[in-house]
Amino acid sequence: MNTNAIDANKSLNQAIQTKGVTQNADVKVEPEAADKVQPVVQKLDSIELGTATSQDIGTYTVDRKKINEIKQDFARNTESFKKMVETMIEKQGKKVSQVLKDLAEGKDVQITVDSETQAAAQEAISEDGYFGVNKTSERIIDFAKALSGGDKSKIETLRNAFKEGFESAKEAFGGELPEISQQTYDKIMQGFDDWSEEE
Repeated sequence: MNTNAIDANKSLNQAIQTKGVTQNADVKVEPEAADKVQPVVQKLDSIELGTATSQDIGTYTVDRKKINEIKQDFARNTESFKKMVETMIEKQGKKVSQVLKDLAEGKDVQITVDSETQAAAQEAISEDGYFGVNKTSERIIDFAKALSGGDKSKIETLRNAFKEGFESAKEAFGGELPEISQQTYDKIMQGFDDWSEEE
C-alpha cells in the first residue's frame, strides 16, 4: 500500500517549509516592521500543523524512536519476503531481473509456486500475519500516534492523510484493490475511532 500520504519525512519537510507562512498573498509589511521580524528557528523534533493562528497550530514532539522501530521492522520483514520470492524464482532457473522486466512489458511469465513458499506467503497475509489485516492496521495506527506525538487533536488530519494515500493506491492499481486492502482500510478507520475514544 502506498504510504506517501503519511510519510514522516515528507510531513516534517512540509511543516518546516510552511512554518510561519501565511495564506494571504496581499499582506503588506511596512519596511520598518520587517526589521523587527525574528527568524524562525527550525526544530526537527517537533511539527506544527495548520496555517491559522498559533492557538490552532499546536506543537508536539514526534516519537522518532518509535517511527524508526516501525520502519526498521517493516524493512526487515519486507526484505525477508522478497528474498523468499527471489529464492523460489531462482530455484526454477530464472533471473529475478528478467522476470520483473518481462512482467513490466506485459509478457506472460510462468512461475511455479512451491508448497513451502505458498504456505509462508499465506501465513504472512493471514489475519494475524505480518502483512495481514490486524498487524498492518496496528502498524499504521502506531505510526500515526508516533508521528503526532500521541496528540489526539491530530486524528482527523492523520485519518484524512491515510484516506488520501489509500485512494492514491487504488488509482495506481486501476481503481480497485484486493479485498484484504479494504478489510485493512476498515480496521484502520476503526483504529482511529478507538484512539479518539481512549482516555
